[in-house]
Amino acid sequence: MVIWPFNKSLYRKVNWCLVRSYWSQFTFVAEWWSGCDCILYMHPDEREHIATEHIVVTMNHTYEIDWLMAWIIAERYDLIGGTKIYGKESLRFVPTMGWSWIFVESIFLKRDWNKDKKRIHDGVKELVAFPDGYWFTLLLFPEGTRYTPEKHEASCEVARQKGYPELKHHLLPRTKGFAYSMQEMKGKVNAVYDCTIEFKGDVEPSLMNVLRGKKIIGHMRIR
Repeated sequence: MVIWPFNKSLYRKVNWCLVRSYWSQFTFVAEWWSGCDCILYMHPDEREHIATEHIVVTMNHTYEIDWLMAWIIAERYDLIGGTKIYGKESLRFVPTMGWSWIFVESIFLKRDWNKDKKRIHDGVKELVAFPDGYWFTLLLFPEGTRYTPEKHEASCEVARQKGYPELKHHLLPRTKGFAYSMQEMKGKVNAVYDCTIEFKGDVEPSLMNVLRGKKIIGHMRIR
């Protein structure tokens, strides 16, 4: 907090290390305590670009620990210190976790476009000044909320009313914030990583099962 007003670049480099040391405790519990793993499926030519650029990641939001699997992959490529989120406003008040998201300059939204447009503009303006070599990964859940059968039925109803395709495994994406963000990031962010995660097996992919030491395997496809 003392460094921020005088040298934002140095602040971000220091914070990268602090955040990595904190968030890696979560991946430690998942991988070493419960034996969880995340298998990455990605074309070799595309894989070469990981950890060489600032990126936006879009991912489905069906499971309680999809973010944890994303952190496992991010840590393997030494990117976890630069991971950020588009999150709902209430997340910033989660003890320790939410505070760390504030310090890494995540973008918190109120789901009110009149207010969120300015927040996205201001947040992205700061992100595009992030130093190269300390790559940031900005995670966005386009569905805007976690998938449930009830929400999926409501999503399909909206799709029928508006003539959109009825998605089988996802909710209709919220596109306005994403499109606006892409305009603001032009020239700084080279790629959007389209990520889909799925879990197989009988163990429910929940944080409680991770803490209980149950092994969970995630399968992540990125393009």
